[in-house]
Amino acid sequence: MNLALLYDTESLLRRYMTKLIRNPTLLATNLVTPLLFLFLFSQLLQKLSVFPGVTGSYLTYLAPGIVVLNAMTGATLSGVSMVNDLNSGFLSKMMLTQVNRPAILLGRLLTDVSVVLIQSIITIVVAIAMGVAFVTGLPGVLLILVTVAFFELALSGIFLVLGMRTRKTETISAIGNVVFFPLIFVSSAMFPSSFFPTWAQDISRYNPVSYAADVTRALVSGGLSWSTLASGYTVIGVIFVVTFAATLYQFRKVIS
Repeated sequence: MNLALLYDTESLLRRYMTKLIRNPTLLATNLVTPLLFLFLFSQLLQKLSVFPGVTGSYLTYLAPGIVVLNAMTGATLSGVSMVNDLNSGFLSKMMLTQVNRPAILLGRLLTDVSVVLIQSIITIVVAIAMGVAFVTGLPGVLLILVTVAFFELALSGIFLVLGMRTRKTETISAIGNVVFFPLIFVSSAMFPSSFFPTWAQDISRYNPVSYAADVTRALVSGGLSWSTLASGYTVIGVIFVVTFAATLYQFRKVIS
């Protein structure tokens, strides 16, 4: 075990988290946004519970999708944070020290995962308070958190690469909005795909967000099957391998 790597990663994790805490507006926005989606959609569209494809209340259907949404917003913020580190000169200063190079990237990734996990825990607690029953109990909740963290890591590589190549937060925000809103709405995260027209059902069937949402939803309702778990983790795993390889390649170019 490389103790220097562990020490430097832990130090950078504390630095990133301290920086985030000192920006209460950004922190509050990140934490409150998914709760607004959960409350507004569950109240405005609660009559969806009477349609086929929604088992129980629409709130119970929606909550797992909002947890997945946390991972998507967290992935965008990964790229924004990387751009800030590059443009502020922080990364250049790190290159002048003896800090373990992989620790810089690991510290960034662990910070983003930590924020997403905190968001997801708060979302789950609020959902339970609103009446959602997690049939699988604590083990199911823990597996939901693992799934969300894994999905966030898979998606964050896209925006880390964009951030290191463009060094523009505007580009990341624009691409994030253009890509993620269609992905989240044309998936099974917010609405049953049976509601969609045929072309949208085809997109939803191959949408990675649908795979992540299906796993988390099955863990809430207790209907998780090995096929759902295997297909969900296979899709997320393939995305993770591709995006992480691209992130490592671009990171090496930046620090070289």
